This record gives sequence, structure tokens and C-alpha cells, in this order.
Amino acid sequence: MEFGDHSSKNSTEAEEKLEEGEVMQNGGGGAMVAVEAMPEPPQLDVRMDVALLHCQTCLLPLRPPVFKCDAAGHIVCCYCRAGHGDLCSRATTYCAELDAFIAAAKVPCHYRAFGCGQYVVYHGAADHQRACQCAPCSCPESGCPFLGSRGMLLDHIAAAHSRLAVTVRYGRSWNLTFPLSQSWHVLVGEEDKSVFLVSLGALGAAIAVSLVCVRADAAAPPKFWCKLSVELPGGDKDKLVLMTSTVGSSALRGGAPASGQGMFLAVPQELISGDTLPLSIRIDHLRPAAAVPKSTPPRARTPGRMH
Repeated sequence: MEFGDHSSKNSTEAEEKLEEGEVMQNGGGGAMVAVEAMPEPPQLDVRMDVALLHCQTCLLPLRPPVFKCDAAGHIVCCYCRAGHGDLCSRATTYCAELDAFIAAAKVPCHYRAFGCGQYVVYHGAADHQRACQCAPCSCPESGCPFLGSRGMLLDHIAAAHSRLAVTVRYGRSWNLTFPLSQSWHVLVGEEDKSVFLVSLGALGAAIAVSLVCVRADAAAPPKFWCKLSVELPGGDKDKLVLMTSTVGSSALRGGAPASGQGMFLAVPQELISGDTLPLSIRIDHLRPAAAVPKSTPPRARTPGRMH
């Protein structure tokens, strides 16, 4: 009975501590462990010469580990330390204190004006900028001066151009109808709110249909795969056009992609009914390739008996 009372008392005290802001975890044997949340250290915004954060040889942002030459005290990155001997002396002194400073030096995101409130380590700012969800994109409408994040873009096209985005779920086909009088239409991925632009344009006697993912870093690897198809109304499977491709990216800096640019589906007039285009769209999110397990080596065969 004494053990039970003691356990109950400890549990009650731990729960009281949890209410005060500590984190509870279940340990082995049902034990309760209280872990106090560490307060964030005080932060300070400062202004300084940006050259102090760059290697004095290659002029790129410094990344730990950082070194100093003994002759003139030049601060260089680990890639330039050996070649620095051609200038004055080999950089052999490792600067642990400067390493800590470089690793802690943070700057606001370049796209702060477009809604990103993050502070990022200076030497990683370029990587963050390429992947930032608030990186600005333009409006697909020709001549429109809008520039903003993808979230701002959706609000803009609804307010300024009276267009509503169609929400789609990845991994399944969606049968949609687009008026040919409008050269572009917007889709939004339900799972991650990615924005896609469907462009329609004349290409000779056909209609060119293309799909791009709207994001600022057009040079980034593709994240999506798509299947576009149009078939003759009435279900004639012999009269169908189809295209499958990875989905390219665009910041729409020049408006909607031009007809016939990049990967597109050419739809002949005989598959078009009236002034609308019935289009089947499927978008799949490309997942990183799973590691392929190493094959098990075949067992050595035991020679059979000679009869």
C-alpha cells in the first residue's frame, strides 16, 4: 500500500508540474518524466558590414568551419584554406569562436514583404529563398502588374479577375470543363495548397493544353506528374488524345505560358464540343524514391548425390 500511495502522489505532483508548462513523457514501467521547456534566448537585431560574413578569398558566405591565415589574419572558408598559401600563407588556425558567430548570424527572409516572417542563417539564406513558400509570382493575366506570394495570387485572381480556383485531390482523375473564351484556369492541390495553371491556346487548327506548377523557383526539380486527356463526347475510345509528363514550374513572370511551349496536349477540333473543353486531369505528387533493399545473395547449391 505504501508503494501505491507514493506512486499516486508522484503522479499528481507531475501532473501539477505539467500544468505549469512542463512536458510529460511516459518512461519504462509507466514512470512519468517531467521535462522543463527551455526558454528561447534573447534575440537582437543588428546592422553590420556584410563583407564580414564572407570568405575573403572566394567572397562567398562563410560556412563553418572557418579558418584564419597567420600572416595577415584573413578569414577564409574551409575550401579556400589550402589555396590561400599562394596569396600570403596557409590558413591553419581554426576559429571556433567565429564558427559560433557564423552559425548564429540570422537575417530576415528576402520575401518578408510577401508574408514570410522567418529569420534564416545568413549562409543558408539563398537555399531558403529558393524554397520559400512566400516567393513572389506574377499574375497569368497579360498586362496585370500583380506580384505576390501564391496565397496572395489566389486572392488576387478572385478579387481582380473574378476567377475561382478549382480544388483537386492528388492521385485521382478529375473531369473538368473549361470555357475556351478564357485562356487560363487555376487549380489548387487539396493536400498542400500547391497552385497549378491550366493554359489553353490556339495552335494551328488545334487547341494546346498545358499544365504548370506556379512557384518562384522554376529551376527546381519537378514535384508533380500529370495525365491530361480529352476524348470525343459519347465515349468513343478510338477518338482520344492523351499526354503524361512531369509538371514543369513557372513564376509566370511573362504571364501564362505561350501556346506550344514546353509539354502540352494538342486537342483537334473534332474532340471539342461547342465553346468548352472537357478535360480529364490527374496530378500525382512525386515522392522521393524509396531505398531499394539489397538483394539477398543466392544460396550456394549443394551438389546432388550421384546415383
